[in-house]
Amino acid sequence: MGQLKDESDTAASCAGACFASLQDWTMTTSNKPTVATRTLLFAKIIAAIAQYITAAIILAGRSITPQALSAIFQAYLLAEHDLEDARTVVTAKKQARDAALAAVNETLPGLHKYLVATYGEESTTFASFGLPVTQKTVKTAETKAAAAAKAKATRAAHKAAATIPATAPATPVKA
Repeated sequence: MGQLKDESDTAASCAGACFASLQDWTMTTSNKPTVATRTLLFAKIIAAIAQYITAAIILAGRSITPQALSAIFQAYLLAEHDLEDARTVVTAKKQARDAALAAVNETLPGLHKYLVATYGEESTTFASFGLPVTQKTVKTAETKAAAAAKAKATRAAHKAAATIPATAPATPVKA
């Protein structure tokens, strides 16, 4: 076997030997730029415009000055910075809201109990707070009869199990 001259030959021979196709061997990545890479790219473009473009140029049939070209990229960078600031503010406001909601959730059960003890659930004062009234379920005659029959059967089964003598566990014989 001869020696391979560069890395591309190595990759190609490994892909041929190890994988059915080169697509299985190569790692797929997204070509979508991130905010950080876009910001870095636009900052480099602005710097390069200031350094290398000194006169108006023609882009898409329009004449554009270096200052106007830089302003396009600066507008994006400013908008992105403002958006990040807004996200920070929104995050802080959400945290404040969540803390306030936690305080409400701690206080509400105690308030409910106080109002029930002081005014009763049937009073108009309690109703004006808008808190839910605890509903007691009313058992029907059929439900009560089914529960009584089930309890009677359970007692009978336990009584029958108690009358059967329990066998003592076998003791192991030591050799």
